[in-house]
Amino acid sequence: MDAAALHEQLIRLSNHYGSQVEHARAGGGNASVKHDGVLHIKPSGTTLAALRDEDLVPLRIDVLLEALASDAPVEGDPVMAAASAARIGEPGGRRPSVEILFHALMPEALVLHLHPLVANAVTCNRHGRRLAEKLFADDVVWVDYIDPGVPLARGIAAARREHEERTGRPAPAITLLGNHGIIVAGDSYDEVAERIDHLTRTISDAIEAAPTSRSAPAALTVDVEAVANALREATGAEAVASASDDFVRSNAVLGAGPVCHGPLIPDQIVYAGSLPAHLPDDASGVAATVERFRSEHGRAPVTCVVPGQAVFAVGASQKAARNALDTFLDALRVARDADRLGEVRVMDERERHFIENWEAEAYRQSVAAES
Repeated sequence: MDAAALHEQLIRLSNHYGSQVEHARAGGGNASVKHDGVLHIKPSGTTLAALRDEDLVPLRIDVLLEALASDAPVEGDPVMAAASAARIGEPGGRRPSVEILFHALMPEALVLHLHPLVANAVTCNRHGRRLAEKLFADDVVWVDYIDPGVPLARGIAAARREHEERTGRPAPAITLLGNHGIIVAGDSYDEVAERIDHLTRTISDAIEAAPTSRSAPAALTVDVEAVANALREATGAEAVASASDDFVRSNAVLGAGPVCHGPLIPDQIVYAGSLPAHLPDDASGVAATVERFRSEHGRAPVTCVVPGQAVFAVGASQKAARNALDTFLDALRVARDADRLGEVRVMDERERHFIENWEAEAYRQSVAAES
């Protein structure tokens, strides 16, 4: 397949899966195509749904692989140093995805990285490795959670080598990343799409076959509008989005992973914050709760929960608030399904602090906010 056809197929894959919130939300996920020794990759913070061929950032693969293997000290973030060294042509204001290194090491021409809600019921699971083996045997590579950037790329490379040594076969084109998402590669649109659809269909069938222990939703007793107005005033936010439907009242409960214990994936931290504030069901107590959260965490909450009643999110615009809310609702669904299959695993304090303080993720968040 020639270069033009490969690019066309990558854009089609990106737009198709990026337009489905089941697979990617906001600037989440990334995609690349490689040929003639060059990796062409999605810029950081931009959406897969709107990706165009002219957006792709070209990088020399040999330089990226050298950076992946090297322990030589560099100035600043190692991934950005590698990107700068590997870049072809002028940047034009585009900064490549922070995942350039694992894209470079995959041998297939097309690589798509997504955060499917169905698949993350396995990746965000304390028993994820065992579930992956049960559902897919040796047809996937499993990687425990590793900090993004150089550590993750090296972890993926090591997992692929271990798989090849153990099975005597090339590493498969599907990788499951603990508390993160999936990587699916192939040499055509059809290969990648068939692998994604097989993966998600298999896990969806397992979720449907698993028992559920969630109780019926409680009756709605909180004044959602009054709490939203109080939250807007307490945080100084331009916009507040809320949800209080049956799903929320059944799943945004005390004890649920995202409500009480931590985020599930890095994108949740980027768009919805690591932890929600727990609001009282009386609007008069919202200001004190927000102030207490600000004192403990050094910032106002992005998401807030009245347990068993409603979820709220704030933002600089209605779109930003809605995206934060939807990201948190996604986490609630993943946690529910993970608990059906086993037990949800949240990111621990060290893992989430890395994301909170990583400049590359702050950049991605700022680009997403501007768009």
